Formats: sequence, C-alpha cells, structure tokens
Amino acid sequence: MFYFGAIFLVGLAAVFAAWPLLVNRRQTKTEEVNHSQVVRQVYRDRVAELTVETEDAQLRTEIENELGAVLLNEVQADQPSDDLQGAMRYWIVVLLAFAVPLAGVATYFVVAEPELQNIVGAEKVLRLGVEDEVELALWAEKLSKRTASAPDDGESWYLLASSYLKLGRYSDAAEAFAITSKLVPEDINVQVYWLQARYLAADRQLDSVSRGIAEAILEQQPDLSVVIEILAWDAFTRGDSAQAVTLLNRAVTGARNARDQAALAVAIEQVRSRINPLPPGVTVNVSAQENTPSQGTVFVVARPVGGGMPYAVVRRPVFLLPFTVTLDDLVSMSAERRLSDAERFEVIVRLSLSGNAMAEAGDWQWLSEPVDEYKSEPVNLDALLTPP
Repeated sequence: MFYFGAIFLVGLAAVFAAWPLLVNRRQTKTEEVNHSQVVRQVYRDRVAELTVETEDAQLRTEIENELGAVLLNEVQADQPSDDLQGAMRYWIVVLLAFAVPLAGVATYFVVAEPELQNIVGAEKVLRLGVEDEVELALWAEKLSKRTASAPDDGESWYLLASSYLKLGRYSDAAEAFAITSKLVPEDINVQVYWLQARYLAADRQLDSVSRGIAEAILEQQPDLSVVIEILAWDAFTRGDSAQAVTLLNRAVTGARNARDQAALAVAIEQVRSRINPLPPGVTVNVSAQENTPSQGTVFVVARPVGGGMPYAVVRRPVFLLPFTVTLDDLVSMSAERRLSDAERFEVIVRLSLSGNAMAEAGDWQWLSEPVDEYKSEPVNLDALLTPP
C-alpha cells in the first residue's frame, strides 16, 4: 500500500511542477503567432503607403524588396532559436519535476528503512508463550525477512532467535543467537540463550563449543544458576553423579527463586542415591522450634571450630522445613578446601530472614558441638532452630 501511495504522490508532484510551464508554453506560442501576424500586417501597410508616397515603380520595388528581406531575416533568425531554447527549458523542467520527487522517495527508502513498519511491536515475541505458536510463526517470518534485508540489526536477530526457541526450532535458534552474539557480544543474556539453544538442539548434550560458552558466562557471573544447572545435568548424563551433585548445590546457591531452590534440592537427593560409596560426611536433620517466617533461607554450614572460612555449605528455602541435608566433599566450597581435609569442625545452622549469607540481627540459629569422628562412623545431628 505504501508503494502505491508513493507512486501517486510522485505523479501528482510532477503534474503540479509541470503545469505552470505547460500553460506558459501555450501562452508563449500564442504570443509568437500574434507577433508574426503583426509584423506581416506592418509590412503590408508599409507597402500600401509606398504606393501613395512614390510614383517611381522601380524605387518602390527596391524598397519593398528591402522590407521583405528584413522581415524574412528576422523571422528565420529568431524563430528557430526561440523554439529550441523553449523546448530545452520545457524538457529540463519536466525532468526535474519527476526527478526531485523520485530522489526524495529513494532517500526515504535508503535512510528511513520503510520495511521497519512490518516489525513494529515485534518485542511482543518476548511475552508470548509456547502455546502462541501461530502468532510466533508469523513474527518469525517477518523477522526473518527483516534480518535478510538488514543483517546488522542485532535486535531483530535476537527477537527472531527467541521466536525460534519458543517454537522448538532449536537449531535455527542456535544459529540466530550465534549471529546475535557477534553483533552484541556484551549481552550475557544472549550468551545464555545461545547456550540453551545449542544444548537443546544437541538433545541435551554439550560439545566443546557449548562448554566454552558456559565457561565464558560463568567467568562473568559465577553463580548463574541456569548455566550451572546445564553443566550439572550434562555431568549426570555422562555418569559423573558426584560432579552433578556439586554443581547442583552451586545452582541452589545461585538460584533466586525459592521454588527453583526446592526443585534443585530434590534433584540433589535423587542424584545422591546413585552414588556408591558416598564420601564421609555428616547428616543434619533441620527443624524449627515454632512457626517460622513465610520467607527466608536456611544455611547449613560446616566450618572450623569457633568460626572461619567454611568447608561446606548447603542452602535451602525456609518453606522446606523440616528437611535433611548431608555435608561432605560433594558440597564443599571448593576442590582446594574439602570437608574431608578437616579433622575437626562444627556445624552451624542459620535461618536468614533476608536471605543474606552474612549473619544479621534477627536470624534464627543453632550450633553443634565439635565433630571429629565422622570419617570412621556415620554422624547424625538434630538441629533445632530457635528465634533470637
């Protein structure tokens, strides 16, 4: 519709520009005809006057010839030149009448990118769900055309990749996110979605490229739960259940949503059941003396007696109380500081109302006696949280 309107406006502009010249050209021709008639009439009148003024026929003939020659020279010398110049001016103006509007339209197409009107509101893709398949497919088609005509438009590539991901076209999504990543390399969200798309396209397997993407993400945000979780499930599918538990515990720590934390906690226990033998550790049964707050986080920590850098930490949302956790090398802070390296430690359980890992006023707390026999025999601790 836009193109028909543009053509109509160009034609209309050309008519408006050329109309005065056409009218003027008709008037000029009319004036030229009238002037020629006047000159001829003057010639005839002068010849008639000569008949009266002189009786010498030879002299009269000579004067008539001179008047005729002057008239003929004037008409032959001036008329072709005037016609040529007038024609040139006419066609120059006509060409300009068409060229100027066309140049304006061409400039609009180059600078304004009118095809952008086809993807106005495409951000809706980010709000649509997988159930909106038809609408997602329509947006994907429009965005595909946009990226074909504007391959450097990072935002359109991102929206196209997101629509492919929701449509389950994981290979297409991975390719589109790869291009988006090159255009906007500083956006970590693009990197995360790129990793997810590759992971799903490969039937939940990680290749060397995907691992490199995951490592690059975690260098920027070491506690990004969604990436750690992908690495954990990859370890599990490869048969490395111990590594999977370690990564899932990190994912719980990084998860900001209590429901996600609860789901990951269940997954940890399921994966633990596949490990035999388990490393030496301590089982802690956590409960509360009275009704606990509706929101908060429970930290179960094994640390040096009297305090210090923890050996192992487990984090759980408060609504899971009562629950049981195991402190061992699988949930150690790092490979360089494992629980099995400690001959003696204590366990502290703290309910943080704010979810902050650092102790604060108002926290509920329980502290164990020193533990030193856990390597030779099972140790079970009953931790009863009490309000301050």
